[in-house]
Amino acid sequence: MGPRRAIRIGNASGAIGDGLDQVYRLARDGDVDAITADYLAEFNLAWKAIERIDRPDLGYEPHFLTQLAWNDGEAARLIAQKKIKIVHDGGALNPKALAEKVHEYLESQGITSLRIAWVSGDNLIELVRSQQGTSYQHLDIKGAKVEIDTASILAANAYTGQAGIVAALKAGADIVICGRCCDASPVMGFASWWHDWSPTDYNQLAGSLMAGHIIECGAYATGGNYCGSREIPKLQRVGYPIAEIDAAGQCIITKPDHSNGAVTIDTVKAQFLYEIQGSQYLNADVIARIDGANIRQVGKDRVQITNITGSPPPPTLKLALFTRGGYQAELSAYCAGLDIAFKVSTLKTQVLAELDASEYSTLDITAYGTAAPDPTTQAAATVMIRMFVQADTKDAIERFRRAIYYNGMQGYCGLHLGMDWRTLEPRVYVRYFPALIEQGAVELGVHFAGQKDSIRVGGLREFGPRFEGQESYETKRPVELEAFGKTVRRPLGDLVFARSGDKGGNANIGLWVREADAYPWLQSFLTIPRLIGLLGDDWQPGYRIERFEAPNLWAVHFVVYGILQEGVSSSSVLDGFAKSFGEFVRAREADLPVGLLAVERARREGRGWVEGECEGVMAKL
Repeated sequence: MGPRRAIRIGNASGAIGDGLDQVYRLARDGDVDAITADYLAEFNLAWKAIERIDRPDLGYEPHFLTQLAWNDGEAARLIAQKKIKIVHDGGALNPKALAEKVHEYLESQGITSLRIAWVSGDNLIELVRSQQGTSYQHLDIKGAKVEIDTASILAANAYTGQAGIVAALKAGADIVICGRCCDASPVMGFASWWHDWSPTDYNQLAGSLMAGHIIECGAYATGGNYCGSREIPKLQRVGYPIAEIDAAGQCIITKPDHSNGAVTIDTVKAQFLYEIQGSQYLNADVIARIDGANIRQVGKDRVQITNITGSPPPPTLKLALFTRGGYQAELSAYCAGLDIAFKVSTLKTQVLAELDASEYSTLDITAYGTAAPDPTTQAAATVMIRMFVQADTKDAIERFRRAIYYNGMQGYCGLHLGMDWRTLEPRVYVRYFPALIEQGAVELGVHFAGQKDSIRVGGLREFGPRFEGQESYETKRPVELEAFGKTVRRPLGDLVFARSGDKGGNANIGLWVREADAYPWLQSFLTIPRLIGLLGDDWQPGYRIERFEAPNLWAVHFVVYGILQEGVSSSSVLDGFAKSFGEFVRAREADLPVGLLAVERARREGRGWVEGECEGVMAKL
């Protein structure tokens, strides 16, 4: 027999609360063999850890139950009728409980043909608690270690691979619920099961890894979070992505016919560059080499990804450690009109004068936004000042509250506060430490709801060397910028596209251009020192930057280490996910070549961008 046809895998969710109708819509309209969903991020794992303190029966994401019950249970009935398989990570810290809830719901609907499995083994909290005094190596900071206090540990979960998923599918599971598996593992597991790949088919696994990476965030691949979204004609209730993965591991990204949104080279390229680690994408089952990737349009809403290669995974896994961090609170004040810098400084001086800074692990007062000149509304004249603290005790949070109240009547002219003062109540926060753990410490198992039997899943037998970090380099053949001709001072985003995101305490940003002639300029312009300059006052000497190039994508990629502090679960940064980090960089002005701008402007006009965006450019050309 020859190879099987490509498997069609749709993704129904990229986050909690996302895609409520997408299991139903993909089952109804997607002509899919399988559906995956991603519900987990570092921040909601932290909140699930807090939830389980008082409710150990919880700890899972209930979102999947809502999706399954969509349209009075029609979603579940379609899944059963069409025999569509589902794998996702909504089990979070308690996959067994969610599997049992799903089993109960299906039975209540008279659906008894579906077997519900859950995968165990990622939860290592008892192992960590038993090793008091053991220190763990940080995932991406050489030499940085943490010793976990067993009294403060809330959760410890390894990012597991596809083996449990494949074993469950081979045993006849229809719905497989995982805990903290790697984001792309459900897609990889489906592709491996469908094509009967070996654990050492690294090129195929690497291709499916990147297919999973593209679709794991749902609408991000079909027009969402895309800086060129003016080119998307209907950005409401968009179709969610589908990956067609063939026996060689190559994929085509598409979406259901006649659905809103779009799948283009640039929407896929944006997601390809989102939250990656460098030129090598690490996973529990494979390392994908991605800097030679090719992305091309092969039809309407059909984009092919090729030239991804794979090698054996490292002998370690990522281990997400969550500990109780203390308490935090915040409140925003607002100022308007003139003398903004003076008003911000006044508030900061007055509040800090009432506090003992040594009581706080974080004490941050930062202004966000700028007041428009000659504003036509009060909103346009207003700047927000966010006051944020973290401390070990509730008493310190109470003193922060009193400091704000004390200065309420002696503040700058026009001082007014956000009126939801519940944000000043002390709230527990969670600290996150991404660590490394040996793959051999994880033992996966597969269990079926309503049954006592379970399957022990064997681990991998072949590993590559320990990963020593990503390569980082400047362009090898820089071109003098003067060679690109006359320039005009414009926002970088008039020429350059970007997508950014978070990886723990780090922000990544991929920037690309849309013409081959512009890429030598981008390579030469976007150096590490240049990015530091573009970051302006947000840059701090304690940060570190890595850079690599993806020449077939006309892209340059950076990771800025440390700019998000310890990660979103405890960061004082307002944009702790770094979602708008790329848009900040695109808003920075630079000397851009006039000829390259003219070509990009013509492209944007042809694709329906609002004319006002380009008028200022052409006026200076």
